[in-house]
Order: sequence, then C-alpha cells, then structure tokens
Amino acid sequence: MENKETIKVIKNGYFWYVDAVKGDVDESYDGEVYTMMRPRQLRKVTDILINEFDFDTVNCIETGGSWNIKGDGAVGLYLAHLCKETGGEFHSVELNEDIKVLSEKMYQDKGFDNVNHHHQDSVKYLENTEFIPNLVHLDSWDVDLKNPLPSGLHGWREFTALKDKMPVGSIIIIDDCWFNDSWVEWVTYEEDSEEEKREIIDISYPILGKGSLIWHYINDSSDSNMDWKIIGDGYDGGEARKLIIKKIQ
Repeated sequence: MENKETIKVIKNGYFWYVDAVKGDVDESYDGEVYTMMRPRQLRKVTDILINEFDFDTVNCIETGGSWNIKGDGAVGLYLAHLCKETGGEFHSVELNEDIKVLSEKMYQDKGFDNVNHHHQDSVKYLENTEFIPNLVHLDSWDVDLKNPLPSGLHGWREFTALKDKMPVGSIIIIDDCWFNDSWVEWVTYEEDSEEEKREIIDISYPILGKGSLIWHYINDSSDSNMDWKIIGDGYDGGEARKLIIKKIQ
C-alpha cells in the first residue's frame, strides 16, 4: 500500500473499534476473555490490510449482518468505519429479518448512516449486485463442527459469486476457520432445554469452517494462472481464525 492517508485510516480504525466496543463488553471473567479475542484477531487483520490493501477507497460487503457486539464482536463496525473514513460504500447482507433489524439499530447507535442493509440470501445478493467491492467479510452461515460441510459449501458459493467480479488487489476475509493445529470446546444445548453439553473437539483435518473449500481451492491448486492467494489466517492461537485471501491477477 502506498497511500499514506488510507494506511492512517486503517491503523486508526483499529483503535477506534477497540474504543467503540469496550463499553458493550460484559465485565465478567468469561466476557473479558472472549472479548479480548476480537481485538487480538482484528489487530492481525489490520496489519495485513496495511501491507496488502491496494486501494485509496474502501468499498466493502459483509455477509451475515453484524449485530451482537458482546457475542460476535461486530467486526462490521470496523469495516464500516474504514468505508466511511475513505468515502466508500458499506453493504451488509442478512437473511434473518429479525437480525437485520438488530443490525440496523447497532450501526445507528454507533453513529453510522452509511450502511446499506439488504434482507436477502447472501449468495443471491452477491450474484446479482451491481456494487463491486474491494474488501469483503464472509460470515453468513454459522459453523457446526459436528456437521461443517453446509457452512463451508455456503462460503464456497459466496466466493464463486464474487471472485470474478472483484478487481485485482481485492481482499476477502472469511470468518470462523479452524486449522489442524487447534482444538475447540464445543458447547451445545439439549433440545427444549437450557442444559449445556460441552466437549473438546480436536481439529484433525487441514481446515474446517466457512473457508475450508476456498482454502483447498487455492492451496491445493497447481494452476499457474490461479488468481487468488492466501495472505493470512487471522492470528496465532487455538480459536477460530479468519482466512484472508487476495486477488493477484
């Protein structure tokens, strides 16, 4: 990246995000530990964007509307901030109408009037939109580690809807990927009960999660004409990571 003003916006955006969400964090022990994961993860993403993002203006789409700061970190706030500060557009796509309403309220409460909300299946939206992003955050289908293929397949369908539209230099961030050097404490609830069931799942596959098929498509390819490359997997640690890829030709 050569534009010093855009670099400054990306750097400052990280600190803006940390300050913006800290008041919404549960002060309990569990809440503190969970929430600290988001800034740590986002700091690595920020460093990658500083080095790899090639545009003066950020035009972004998020699939899966950010709405729950305490629960999911609402990383869309950071992305919307980058768009706002560089004069770009930010689009948020959500299939669940109730969550879309909550997402609209969250962004409004944080002072954003530049968010374009769409109530639609994300694959259909990405296939049909005339808006061309240079930054995308894919986070629309929750992963079930006992049945991870539907989420990975949906992420793949989102990618194929986008990959030929986006300009060279564009970056896609895919949330909730687990790699084979990690484990997760998986919490489920019995049907019609609030009783928790906890178990440790060791990740024995190269990757599971929303970006799994995308990772294999890029990583396993011997095609010299491959137009995407992997530029990051989020951050160090055993938790879910963000897979980050860039269009190179």
